Amino acid sequence: MKECCKVYLEEQFGGDADVMGEIYNEYVSSIKEKMTEADAELAGGDWVALDRTAHTVKGNALATGDEEMAQTAISLRGAAKLQDSAQAAELISRLKELAGTL
Repeated sequence: MKECCKVYLEEQFGGDADVMGEIYNEYVSSIKEKMTEADAELAGGDWVALDRTAHTVKGNALATGDEEMAQTAISLRGAAKLQDSAQAAELISRLKELAGTL
């Protein structure tokens, strides 16, 4: 479990390992799913859907204490709103790197 998430989830759930594990595993699964969606949305130029996906990633990251993932997702929302393909591609790549550390 990523250290920032572990610390945050311990604070939120009093160190209940079962609850923490369940939440974290769901987080990891959702992030991987959202990265697949983000790739397809960028490829299809679906900026509204990409913004929505980035918003979901941000929320899930904040719910588990993963600030770096959340901040990157916030940046992706900005790129989607500007319809900036190059920036969005870079940010999705960064999110995938961060997902690889989960």
